Amino acid sequence: AGFSRIVALKRLHAQFATDPTFVSMFTDEARLCARIRHPNVVPMLDVVASDDELFMVMEFVHGETLSRLIVQSRQSGAGISAPMAVAILSGVLHGLHAAHEATNEKGQPLDIVHRDVSPQNILISYDGDVKIIDFGVAKATGRAGKTQAGILKGKFGYMSPEQVRGLPLDRRSDVFALGVV
Repeated sequence: AGFSRIVALKRLHAQFATDPTFVSMFTDEARLCARIRHPNVVPMLDVVASDDELFMVMEFVHGETLSRLIVQSRQSGAGISAPMAVAILSGVLHGLHAAHEATNEKGQPLDIVHRDVSPQNILISYDGDVKIIDFGVAKATGRAGKTQAGILKGKFGYMSPEQVRGLPLDRRSDVFALGVV
């Protein structure tokens, strides 16, 4: 009907698209993301299965990751100003709070913990919007995929001590990681 929109696709690699475990984890991430509705979280719009491929359709954010912004600001010698840093952190905290408060269709808390809060998973649009992405390794009540004992998920340098030790996690672990960011 003449309507178009630029979107971002997260694709399950072909070698994993026929593995029921990976397909379950991927669709589980999509279901989880669909429960988080907040301007500071990139929305998941749809899941498409086509010819042994699986795609997650998400809003496209025209901008950069925080990690790239940090590199660019260091190269220019300008750094990131304190007001900009506060605005970015505030946006991420609002998005994380929405994730932490998300509920299932019955209104029960999902107890989401992102587990991978890092500059690579924070997007800043060219309009100044801040959005958190990638709930692929998130922990949540009712998720089909469970982390095996002894397996760490996330980026080590940003993990809370509890996460590194493999202890039970709650939202404070994400707040710790953002403090490291």
